[in-house]
Amino acid sequence: MNHPSPTDPDHLSRLIPETEAAEFLGYTVRALQNWRLRGGGPNFIKVSRRSVRYRRRDLIAWADDRLCANTSEKAVSPRPIRAGSRPLAGPRLQAQRAESGRSAP
Repeated sequence: MNHPSPTDPDHLSRLIPETEAAEFLGYTVRALQNWRLRGGGPNFIKVSRRSVRYRRRDLIAWADDRLCANTSEKAVSPRPIRAGSRPLAGPRLQAQRAESGRSAP
């Protein structure tokens, strides 16, 4: 794979595939896919229905948001779920919670 030089002015803005993004972060492609589905991962660009890309600057920003000086620091909460996105609980669990008066965790 031909990697552009970090001295290239577009290096941080250039779109990279998920395999390269996973390698850059030290995670698996599956982890990136799960974060895209559930939220909490780095921002990504949806090029088409089946194609996503990442920018290095977004990967660095995501990692920097999670930088801690010690284990007592509170972890970053995942991004809020967007309106119209898939709920964390299925319809049956949502109905059970509604009947019992419990809200989602």
